[in-house]
Amino acid sequence: MRTNSFLLLVALALMGCDYVNDPGEIVGDNTGGEGVKRRALLEEFTGHRCNTCPAAHAVAASLASAYGDKLIIVGVHATDFFGAPLDPPAPNGSYSTDFRTPAGEAYTTTFNISFLPTGLVSRQAFNSSTTISSGNWSSAIADIIDDDAALDVWVSQLDHDASANTVSAEVKVAVLQAVTGDHNLTVYLTEDHVIDWQLNSLVSPPDVENYDHRHVLRANLNGTWGDPVQVGSAVVGDTLTMTFSDIAMDPAWNADNCALVAYVYNTASYQVLQAAEREFQP
Repeated sequence: MRTNSFLLLVALALMGCDYVNDPGEIVGDNTGGEGVKRRALLEEFTGHRCNTCPAAHAVAASLASAYGDKLIIVGVHATDFFGAPLDPPAPNGSYSTDFRTPAGEAYTTTFNISFLPTGLVSRQAFNSSTTISSGNWSSAIADIIDDDAALDVWVSQLDHDASANTVSAEVKVAVLQAVTGDHNLTVYLTEDHVIDWQLNSLVSPPDVENYDHRHVLRANLNGTWGDPVQVGSAVVGDTLTMTFSDIAMDPAWNADNCALVAYVYNTASYQVLQAAEREFQP
């Protein structure tokens, strides 16, 4: 087995980066390998001012309960109309948080997201469409779950340095079947249980101040489209490793509720071949 290593010293541009000599506690070690099955990635496009989105959130929560760790969910808050803060600001401070990210906005454009709520299921077409309504998520996920995986991906090391509020990680990609074409690895940082405002048509009054936002996309560790892992030129048995060091986190984020989501996709079709999630606090 040969191992290719890449050292990516990545900083979130707006937050800067702190470097430390003594790393924090290493959280476990997840390993992949042969015989793994494909996991589904649901990128759920949503917005805090989308009044029908909470119904889709409920669908996603139900699917998470049904599929467990076979399904990975990321809440991508998007669009100016549904995702932007109120302008001018409301006197009571409602809808003042901007959950959008540059990557999320780029995905909205690339995948022609024209309505919310909607989702991408491993960025694979279902009924001839890559964008899938919440009513079809279950069927689209069922088409993917438990297929033999051509690749495995896992976060083998995760270190959150609480004193510096930085995160470091090692992500591995194992080639299980012959794969052709160019493939990239992208790593998300998500935060769960973010309490904030949400417009919700299911309740009255519809403006909910203490709504529980799940799996919120906060940042991409390695850019919108990730980095090449060159699995097209790799052979079965290869393991490729990427390392991310001392990436600064926003102090407003609760690290206890954060996770990394890593996935490998085909750069021509955008289809996600495999995904994995690792929480900061297992």
